[in-house]
Amino acid sequence: MQIKTKQDVRDMARGAAFLGVGGGGDPYVGQLMLQQEVLKGKFPNVIKAQELADDAKVLCVCGIGSPPVLVEHLLSSTMLSKLVDQMEAYLGYRIDALISAEIGGLNSVMTLGVAAQRNVPLIDADGMGRAFPQLEMVTFSVYGCPASPVMIVDELGNMARVHAQTDSVAEKMSRAISSSLGAMVYSALYTMTGKQVKECAVHDTLSLSYDIGRCIRESREQLDSPFEGLLALLNKPEENRHFRVLFDGKIVDLLHEIKDAWHFGTITMEANGDSNDVMVVEMQNEYLAARLNGKTVAIVPDLICILDAETAEPITGERLKYGQRVKVTGLSAAEILRRPECLEVFGPAAFGYEESFQTVEALNP
Repeated sequence: MQIKTKQDVRDMARGAAFLGVGGGGDPYVGQLMLQQEVLKGKFPNVIKAQELADDAKVLCVCGIGSPPVLVEHLLSSTMLSKLVDQMEAYLGYRIDALISAEIGGLNSVMTLGVAAQRNVPLIDADGMGRAFPQLEMVTFSVYGCPASPVMIVDELGNMARVHAQTDSVAEKMSRAISSSLGAMVYSALYTMTGKQVKECAVHDTLSLSYDIGRCIRESREQLDSPFEGLLALLNKPEENRHFRVLFDGKIVDLLHEIKDAWHFGTITMEANGDSNDVMVVEMQNEYLAARLNGKTVAIVPDLICILDAETAEPITGERLKYGQRVKVTGLSAAEILRRPECLEVFGPAAFGYEESFQTVEALNP
């Protein structure tokens, strides 16, 4: 996979918005940063985890905060590079490769920009296969790679370093710093070896993001409906990947709340031509549960995406509006995310739901 043109950047950002399932930060901000590097002739070098030496030094770079607040903050490529410099100085070694903590939204596109800027390879993998609201909700953490030390910077250069005994405490401390600095900061964390990345990451997610973004664009140009293209790309039962269109209607009510540097929300939709057919989607930064007439049709960690009904353009939580005509889709999470040990960290119970996880394909046979 190569990102060498403005069109490539836009396709990547569109796919990142899709996999961001409503959160992860608006990828448009990261798109501008990556686009600037590409225009300078600095192209990100995306590699497979298998290309890494087992003793390679790998680092995550990601944003921490509330996605709606991001559009009110500057994204400073200078500060992001300084963040990596400071982490390398603290660790006492140079980083061999970067990896995205999450593939959705800002964080994947931004990391591509940092990799291009620093001429460091970026691994075609991440720790979520989507976006999640808390920094310990990654496969890295589940399989024993600690988040600490966490280096934090805001766009003005204010910096902090967090050391915590557990990743959940690292989340609380980092979230408190984020709240005190305007609810949006950037972090370097999860230092790993190449061997750990091979064993713990969700693989091939950057290439999937790019394929989704390109598919939506090309399907709009070539097919009667872009959803035909998405179904052909994503619904692959033989590969244990399942994609469903769950609802088609319009938004009739929105509830948004920014609390503790998170974006909480409830989105209510009515089916076209039938006001008694109601879909409700609940979110905490990302879309977590979708219920049709009170019955669950998709739930975290499976991916719930809200797309424009005509163009299939993914819509992030902060860009939802009353009256928008949308389709709600469900996509099966990567198999690693459905393992019992992972469901303990980012399954329904982690978000306060009493119901057990059921797959999107089981709920929608």
